Amino acid sequence: MFRAGILSLVCLVVAAAATASGQTVLNGISFLDRNQTREVVLGAYRGPIAVIDYDEDGYPDLIIGDSPGRMKRLFHNVPDGGRPGARTFVDATIGSGIDEPDGTARDAVGIVVGDYDNDGHDDIYMIGRGPNFGVLYHNDGSGHFTNVTAASGIRFSGGGTPESASWCDYDLDGNLDLFVIGNSAPNMVLFRNNGNGTFSNASNLLPAIQSVLHFYSHTWLDYDGDGWPDAFPITSSGAGHDVVLHNVSDGQGGRQFVNVASQIGFVGLGNAPMGIALGDFDGDGDLDIGIADAIVGTYFRNDGGVFTRITPFATMFGWGVDWIDVDNDKLLDFFTAGSWGSANFDNLQRNLGGGVFANYSATLNGASLATQYAVQVDLNNDGRQDIIAVNPNNSVSIYENASTTPNHWLRVRLRGNGGVNRDAVGAIVRVTSGGVTQMRALVSGSATTATEDMRLHFGLGGDAAVDRIEVTWPRNGSLASRTERFLGPIAADQTIVLSPATSVLAGDLNCDGALNAADVASFVQALLDPPAYAAANLSCNISNADINGDGVINGADVQPLLQSLFGG
Repeated sequence: MFRAGILSLVCLVVAAAATASGQTVLNGISFLDRNQTREVVLGAYRGPIAVIDYDEDGYPDLIIGDSPGRMKRLFHNVPDGGRPGARTFVDATIGSGIDEPDGTARDAVGIVVGDYDNDGHDDIYMIGRGPNFGVLYHNDGSGHFTNVTAASGIRFSGGGTPESASWCDYDLDGNLDLFVIGNSAPNMVLFRNNGNGTFSNASNLLPAIQSVLHFYSHTWLDYDGDGWPDAFPITSSGAGHDVVLHNVSDGQGGRQFVNVASQIGFVGLGNAPMGIALGDFDGDGDLDIGIADAIVGTYFRNDGGVFTRITPFATMFGWGVDWIDVDNDKLLDFFTAGSWGSANFDNLQRNLGGGVFANYSATLNGASLATQYAVQVDLNNDGRQDIIAVNPNNSVSIYENASTTPNHWLRVRLRGNGGVNRDAVGAIVRVTSGGVTQMRALVSGSATTATEDMRLHFGLGGDAAVDRIEVTWPRNGSLASRTERFLGPIAADQTIVLSPATSVLAGDLNCDGALNAADVASFVQALLDPPAYAAANLSCNISNADINGDGVINGADVQPLLQSLFGG
């Protein structure tokens, strides 16, 4: 139960302090707005934001959109020569390809990042309210982008006013598809990735949605655990017009979508829902939903695939939203970007556990500016999540996390292969440490049509190591066959890169691409001494030994192992 009445008392007894520079600190939590201090000044823009490591140097770069006729911007994350050990951003737009006329001419209301051609370089789709939807930029891998909108088949001229987009792999074929939704017919357009750099219009798989005013944003969540990603658009059209697109079989080997919003309780989203975020804030093993909208915000607790509308705290008219663990204590806090269009402030609610939140907005130490778009990102790779927020036509707030809480962390970067899209968009990651399991979903297109840092961040509290990482990859097959377990101990305070097993052959326990008697010895080792198996088979993981896919490695796996190896 949420005890909102406790919050005022909690705020009174929280230890507060102010540094010599006037920074507000609450229980060690504090942010420095590098824009306010004039240390990192990006300029004034009227558009969305996305995180991309376009040069693959391990530091997140930024893309910021703008109005029609104004150049969209690419910012490169580099060392700050004036602040040893610190990072800053330099404008790398000119000559990048983002500065070309087609993109400059268009409005930008959302930016989604994803490697649609699986070449190892993240590409960009900018959605706009101008003609023909938006612009697709291919990352050529040398710091340059090429406009491939027309050649790819993404250029759409069938009407409609798009407002939101996302990358997804709805059919789990290993290629990222593109979903675009808007506020006039056709409301929704689904582009299926053909796997050769082109897309086909697959909107016939979508149900007809009538009388929708605005689709400000959406995200993807396999809410029922059937292994197929479902879409959660947020619409301001009011009662009876809520939408959840359930991904189901069409009975002929393909997929289609049906609207199940009313059946699962995802209704009553508020007056003007602007942004959406996924996070298991209550730690019960499923992903809950936070929505920024007019008045108070809307929150849905996931109760096993059915959603209950709740009010954990009072917020305000907002846009960009994030579940973010600001102090690495294993509890997801909640950030809301204050409204654009009326005087407001950015809001941070700290999760105290047990359904109780406390207002920590003062720790942002920012100006009271009208904000629209926001993303979470670790801009300096120090293990503390930062927040960047665009204040339209004013400035860009760079909330650098300067908290002094002593907690540990782990960051997981996924790299798909063998039937998994390169960014592993759609993956679910569970990290277990100290008896607590946390989960994250990897999405491209949330908050208010933004792309956040795709390196998944886990606060670990006082745990210096992780016991287990479990990844459910977005690929065809049963959930058991898609789920891989990486056993610890895995040291905290680092970024690790995980990929699917190099071999997906059932029974190939040493991942050498062959099925033979050597795999029997590997199975025995995995059964009796899992850490030794993990150390001896670095290209594999322990889930390979779960031959029958029941989630347990035991004697029941022996018979299917022998059948895989020797037939019969």
